[in-house]
Amino acid sequence: MTAFCGIYGYEITRPLVGPGFRIEPRTTDYQQSSLWAREESAYHLTAVLSGPSVTDDFLFDLEAVLSFIEHLDVIVTSPRSVETEDVFSAFEPIITTHRRSSGGGAALPSDVFFHNTRTDFVVACLGKLSDEAYCTATKFRALFFKKVETFRQRRPFLEVSYFFLYSGLETYARAVLNDRNSRNSSEPICALLQRFGFDVSVERPNDLPRAVSTYTHLRNSLFHNSELDKSINLNGTTVDITVIDYFFHLSQLVTLVVFKAVEFDDGHINWNSWIDRQPFK
Repeated sequence: MTAFCGIYGYEITRPLVGPGFRIEPRTTDYQQSSLWAREESAYHLTAVLSGPSVTDDFLFDLEAVLSFIEHLDVIVTSPRSVETEDVFSAFEPIITTHRRSSGGGAALPSDVFFHNTRTDFVVACLGKLSDEAYCTATKFRALFFKKVETFRQRRPFLEVSYFFLYSGLETYARAVLNDRNSRNSSEPICALLQRFGFDVSVERPNDLPRAVSTYTHLRNSLFHNSELDKSINLNGTTVDITVIDYFFHLSQLVTLVVFKAVEFDDGHINWNSWIDRQPFK
């Protein structure tokens, strides 16, 4: 028997077909779908998922993957049987609960512009999340869900979000590199990022956003002193750095690392977007 689930708050205008499931959009109109998906005061029904075997674990992961793409909380309902040809009429058109917290804009462009991008990422990411051996070896689930939870909090706290991002990245880097002993967490993080092709260094006094130590100093200040800023010495000069100034860089960098981790590259991702703030090319 086919089960159906309502999807609320995810932008989609083309059917998304994956192993054992299909997501059918409520509308093919891009403007309408975008308005429904980006509304922060309510969750609009944007699609219906169908499949012969829809498990709780699959729905949990799918909800997180769709949320990651939107960088907004997305709801996937529990499965139900539908005895009508109009499956969309079986679900409430809108759910009003709490305000959705924006993570700064969608991580991937609309399927109107790049037809396969979102589908390919959903399938790739679900595949990695369901691969127990991969997740155990790399701690990928920690990286992925700590990123997602930064904007799924009811009222995001900057310090909590920053710590999620840093600790998820550190956990993943140490697992991938099998480095549990380095006392300076900047070192395994930097090594991982360099392996993925990012232009970073442990220290780079003349370009602090590309210095992993910048983010480590701020993490340490948060963790040890509950302070959102830190004074550091750079070649004899005292420089003040703050979490708010570097949060975007770290957040977008972690998004890009997730893409690398699931081996996703559609040719349109700007891998320097964590610096220049231009996500696509």
